[in-house]
Amino acid sequence: MKLLPVVFLAGLSGTALAQQEAVEVGKAMTEQLKPYRDCLKAEVAKATSKEQAQLIVQKACADLRLSVRPKLIETVRRILNPVPPSYNADQAADGALKMTQVGAYYDFTGEARAFHQRLRDQADERKTRP
Repeated sequence: MKLLPVVFLAGLSGTALAQQEAVEVGKAMTEQLKPYRDCLKAEVAKATSKEQAQLIVQKACADLRLSVRPKLIETVRRILNPVPPSYNADQAADGALKMTQVGAYYDFTGEARAFHQRLRDQADERKTRP
């Protein structure tokens, strides 16, 4: 019976280490994506409609996107050395680039800010109800 708490604590420390590595990967990827995000924001600011912004986000800064992708993959491989078999660094890099594009689009449209404001308003309304 004394072995069970030790095994439990070892499992928790392994989980904490994995969480810490995930945070480190996220921070490093964010830093690597900063130039791409800035480029997208500058290009999307020139759009006159949501449709145009969507096209710009998909096509703008392609050369920068192509140069950032290998850096993202290398960052993941450096931090998660060795990379777990269940983790696909290529898909993680592609996902990060796609989320950066989505973020630039929603920053332009303001839809994300409006959505978050509606959520805050609903939460405040629930607090004031008897």
